[in-house]
Amino acid sequence: ISHNPFTVQTIMQTDIFLKDATLKIYNSFGQQVRQIKNISAQTIILQRNDLPNGLYFLQLIQDNEIIVTDKLVITSIN
Repeated sequence: ISHNPFTVQTIMQTDIFLKDATLKIYNSFGQQVRQIKNISAQTIILQRNDLPNGLYFLQLIQDNEIIVTDKLVITSIN
């Protein structure tokens, strides 16, 4: 689902059309650091914004069911 690693933004594609889905992103300590709600599309553009470099985990949830789990790696621009 994701393009790793990324520096500024990443584009995630799904095989299904999402309807009112939620994307949750957790840091390596298991703390939720971002949540995007009401996703209705097959493409999600995730902006880095203020997230520091590191390893992150994501969950894509639809109808109270986790449909995707994945890892993200954020790096600096060299």
